Amino acid sequence: MNKGRLSLFLCLVLLVVSLPLSSALSKNEEPLYTAMMRYNAAIYNKVDGERIASIGEGKRVEVYEVLPAWLKVGSQGKILGYMRREFLDDYTVKTLNPATTPNYPGIQHRYLMWVKGETSVLASPNIGAERLIDLSDGCRLALISIENGFGKLIFHRQYGYVDMRQASKLLPVNISLDPKMDAPIAAYTSFYDTSTVEENLNRIINLRVSCERLAKLSIPSGGACDFNQDVGPFTKQNGYERAIVLVGGGKQLGHGGGTCQTASTLYNTLLQLPGLIITYRRPHGPRGAEYLPHGADAAVGNSSLNLKFVNHYPFPVRIEGSVQDGALTIVVWRADGETPLILGE
Repeated sequence: MNKGRLSLFLCLVLLVVSLPLSSALSKNEEPLYTAMMRYNAAIYNKVDGERIASIGEGKRVEVYEVLPAWLKVGSQGKILGYMRREFLDDYTVKTLNPATTPNYPGIQHRYLMWVKGETSVLASPNIGAERLIDLSDGCRLALISIENGFGKLIFHRQYGYVDMRQASKLLPVNISLDPKMDAPIAAYTSFYDTSTVEENLNRIINLRVSCERLAKLSIPSGGACDFNQDVGPFTKQNGYERAIVLVGGGKQLGHGGGTCQTASTLYNTLLQLPGLIITYRRPHGPRGAEYLPHGADAAVGNSSLNLKFVNHYPFPVRIEGSVQDGALTIVVWRADGETPLILGE
């Protein structure tokens, strides 16, 4: 390529990348969802960027990307920019291609990782980045993707990253309609407080008890799961301790405090599976639960707060949970055969 053509090529590249965001919509970039606006919202040119526009309450938007705290949105086929998740009316979301897109606000996770030795979840994909939480050998993590040697996951309401050199095992998530039993069909990790005050230690016990009770279930094709019924009752007799529970926007002590996080982590796993249909779910309230992105929680514990789903797959499924070092990971497996040996490790 001669200098004249090279200069022209570089000018064209600079012109394309400097176009306004709404003009840079790729032909291959299609919206994932449509929804109505719950409140008036500011639109930004990037996450934590400059305000460039606004969109009004009741307006219809298209959602092109779901991030932990933000949404990439557009209107009439043109990308407008980024807005905070809480301004969208979650109850009006329509998935445009359910066969390939998780139910909103689900985010597809592609890998299940086991930690080797000691490592940390980092705030950015750099070795010297801020450490969000420290993990030890055997801890399991669900990863969205692997990029430049770092596994990407969701830590509360931001992305977190883990050095893949610290992986002892890595299983791809099998997202086919006829998965084998040597790989999970969905997985999700949420993170919990590891402080040693009594109420929080009790909460961690409750996380473990609820995961143990989930692991006893095998949900046949056409069968249903009722979290309150199958994982509860949340009583001392069933091993649950008194810990903080969220009630009416406030906090109080109650047996089974913390089981909402197990239900919420399961909910985010179910959102990735078109064959497990959620039939009942209620959030904690407008602000949601702080350990998950906005709108991604599921409250349980009484007749009006529960998580229910039905298995529409032609095979049974089972659920496994692990609780270690502040990481709660829920994994769904196909269950009509021998249990993979890796599960006991």
